[in-house]
This record gives sequence, structure tokens and C-alpha cells, in this order.
Amino acid sequence: MANVDCLQKIVVFLVVITITIFSFKIPITRLEFPLYRVVLDPGHGGKATIPKDEYGDRFDVLSMKYLDVYREGASYKDYHEHIYTYEIAKRVDALLQLLSPNGNFEKFYTILQKYTDKPVKRIYIQTFMSRGPSLNSHLIHKEPNAPYRLFDFISNDGTLKEGRISYINSIKPHLVVSIHFALNSSPYFRGMNAVIAAPYSILYKGLQYFQGTLTDRSFFYHSKYADWFTEDERKSGFFWYSNDVVMYFTGYRIKNDYSINTDAFRGYRYNMVQWAFSDPPGWAHIAKHHPPKTPYANNIQQFIPQNAFFTREQSKYEQYRRDGGFEGYGGDNLYASNEIIRFVLYNLYSKGIRHKDQRLAPPYISIWSVPLHINAINAFIEFGYLARPYTRTIINNHLDDVAEGIAVGIYSLFAGVEVTKKYPYTPNGKKIDLEKYKIDNDNDYFTIVR
Repeated sequence: MANVDCLQKIVVFLVVITITIFSFKIPITRLEFPLYRVVLDPGHGGKATIPKDEYGDRFDVLSMKYLDVYREGASYKDYHEHIYTYEIAKRVDALLQLLSPNGNFEKFYTILQKYTDKPVKRIYIQTFMSRGPSLNSHLIHKEPNAPYRLFDFISNDGTLKEGRISYINSIKPHLVVSIHFALNSSPYFRGMNAVIAAPYSILYKGLQYFQGTLTDRSFFYHSKYADWFTEDERKSGFFWYSNDVVMYFTGYRIKNDYSINTDAFRGYRYNMVQWAFSDPPGWAHIAKHHPPKTPYANNIQQFIPQNAFFTREQSKYEQYRRDGGFEGYGGDNLYASNEIIRFVLYNLYSKGIRHKDQRLAPPYISIWSVPLHINAINAFIEFGYLARPYTRTIINNHLDDVAEGIAVGIYSLFAGVEVTKKYPYTPNGKKIDLEKYKIDNDNDYFTIVR
């Protein structure tokens, strides 16, 4: 009898186990993962209000004034970049909430099933927004651009306030997804584009060129970064590259003859944000005299890149972020941007949407502020061009599809997604190796930013 009871218990146990196994339909590989921090950064949001001295951006403590107008973003008729970037970010945030520790992963899994039939991993993502809703242009506010400025600024009460870059750095994110639209472009760039900051190696060669240790320009034309962003096509790509090199190192723009323009100071941007790589207190007293053989020289021939920021720029971690990688150049920043674009395109193609503008276009390469002044991997993307009918069709009818592609792309960057179908611009599906950013048992490159 005892043996029968034992056998019955074994049978019941096996039945329970079988029911449990087959009732759990989601093939999840359960691993212990950290909580990945993601910032959604919808472009712009404020107003390019006059005067610049009151409503601008890029506050300079040397002159105690704003060096730039506030960039409110592209507009075409009733289409405004700052509105739709926020609308997309809101939708992405709602989807990523499903991956929060208290989220509904099973619901997110139903989304993943559209992309893959392979086992997936349960991961945790915590999301933040770099700004709130766009400014209502009819709203009267004492400081209308305060919630939207990229750089730190002096408030009306005389205190230094954090701009969006400093806020992003305070979160110490693993990934920042910057969402943008542009007005228009040449056919060459038309589509969806990554926006990347060039690595230190190619910028330093520009410094060597200006200082005479490199005597020709072949280093630039033979690099993967030769397709430089041009502000004005009447001047060459090498001119704009040179302008950015001089501005990156000295804070000044150049004249048409490549000489430094001491009347066009753009500021020491790494000292306009709160992070671990700004200069120590008192730097402004030294910088205002622009002494030679220092990082504050206003003569490119006498400039020396020796401070915390330029030490950071030469680190292996910045090389991981901005050079080499899965794309062969551009580092993890370019890969993250292109992967998210590929997932968005994948989703649009799966819905039967086709257009010549629906493509992964070449990246814009320069010294962009956000990719440069954060330690996080930065997927900075132009999702289209407001003057193009195709982009307006996407905005009117497919914002949810774009948001879904972004959310799945973000998930894949941390966990990997092997897509089932093959479309043009099929995602790579490989996760980024975050272990290489580890400094020691307690710190990684993302956490030491503040």
C-alpha cells in the first residue's frame, strides 16, 4: 500500500510538472540582468525667441552671455519637429514600461513575436524622458526655454541650472535615444540617418595638420569619416571638418582662409555641463586670458589638449562609443542608431509600406553636442524630413509603428533579437557588449560620468 501511495504521488508530481511546462508558452531564457537605464531624448521643445541674450542657449561663463540662439527645430507648414519627436518618445516610453521590473513582459513578448520566433530574454529597463511636452507658443512664461536648453544656464534668480545634457548625465544612463526630424536634405542623405560624433583619432589628426606635423590631407579623405557634415555646400567637406577640429579643441571657428576667427568664440562646451570631465573651479580665470601651451589657447598652433576632458576623449571607452564596432566605424553609437533604424524599417516593411525614401541613409558626422558630452551609448537619429511627403505620411499614419520599431530595437541592443524574416536593411540583432565598459567591480564608464 505504501508503494502504491508513493507511486500515486510520483504520478501526480509528474502531471503537475508537465502542466506547468506546457502552460508556460513564452520561451524565455531567465538570467540575472542589471536594470538598464534608458533616456528618451525628444529633440528641441522650446522657442527661438529674440533676444538671444535672454532666451538663447550655450551659456558662456567667460562672457556671461548666451553664445547661440535656442534651436527650436525644423518646421514645415503645420509640421513641427519638437511636437512629433515628443509624440514618438511618449509612445516608446509606454512600450518600454512593459520591461520595467513591475511591467508586463508577456505583453511585450507578443510584440517580439512579430520579429522573431527564437527564444527571448527577460530584461529590465528603466526609462526617463529628457524633457516634458513642447512649449505652447502662446504660453507666457518668464523662462520659456528653461526646461529645454541643452546646456547649463543662469536662471532669473541668478543660480546655475542644469540643462538637458547635465540632467541626462545625472541619470547615468546606459543608452540615450535622441529623436529628431530635419527639414530636407540632398537625395544622398534622404531616408533615416544616424548622427554621430567623430572619434578623437580623426580630430587629433586635424590638430596635427594645423600644427604642421601632418603635411597633406590624405588622412581625412582616406578615412571612414570623410563624408563630413557640411553647413554650406559652397565650401568643401574638408573646410567644415577643419572648422569643427578648431572649434572642438579651441572653442573658435575659422575664417575662409582657415585661420582662427577670434571673433567667433563658441565656448568650451565641456565646461557648460555638469559632469566628471569639466575643468576644476577657477578655470575661467585662467581661460579668459587664453594663455599659450594650454587647453585655452586661442592659437591652434599653440594649443595643447591636456585636461580631464581630452584625457577622457583619448580613452578606450570613447573609442568603443565612437570608432570601429559592428558597422566598421562610428563605434557603438553608430551601431545603436543604425540598429534602431533597421528595426523601424523592418516594422514598416512588414506592414507593406514601401517608398524610395524608406531606407537607412548615411550618417551625419560632426562634433554634435549630445553624442560628445555624455558617457552613454547614444542612438541619435534623424527619422525623416518634414518637407518630404513620405515623412509626413509616416507622421500622420505610422507613429505607433515607428515607436514600436524603436522599442524593439532598444530591447535588442541589450538582449539581442534574431529576426525571422529578411527585408531590406534587416537588423543585425546582436546586443552590445556592455562588459567592455566595466572599469572595476563597482564602476563602469556609464556610472562615472557624474
